[in-house]
Amino acid sequence: MAELNTITRTKIAQVAGSKASGGSFNRSRVAIIDTPAAYTAPAQNDTAGTELYVPQGARIQLPVVLSCAAGAAGGTLSIGIRSARTKVAIDPTAVLNAAPINAAFNGPLNTGTKLVNGQYYTMPEDVELYLTFGGAAGTANQAIRAEVSFVAP
Repeated sequence: MAELNTITRTKIAQVAGSKASGGSFNRSRVAIIDTPAAYTAPAQNDTAGTELYVPQGARIQLPVVLSCAAGAAGGTLSIGIRSARTKVAIDPTAVLNAAPINAAFNGPLNTGTKLVNGQYYTMPEDVELYLTFGGAAGTANQAIRAEVSFVAP
């Protein structure tokens, strides 16, 4: 039987001098995003920084676990990545793409645009995880928790 790990991506990595990147095989860490107990209702498309950073070369693991209390009708939450240095967005839906937060929810999600369909994506630089409230204006003081696991380089 042919060995599966000799397919193209691994072969390219071998030619470049490495068998597997640090983002493929290393320590797993978790960034936990919790909303504060009291905060003002976010407007539609408001963003919120988390001050949680994922290092260059890291890879997000699936699934992202989201837990939330019921919120405004039509409300969604996205988790994106932006440059830790400049705060410029790299992809606003990289980790979580428009997850509904209108009803109470607790479970795994695999909707990030850099994570779906078996994509291989390593962080291009040190990035900050940040939130975007979409779909509708949010609810004040809505409890939201997201657990984002990643393999550090």
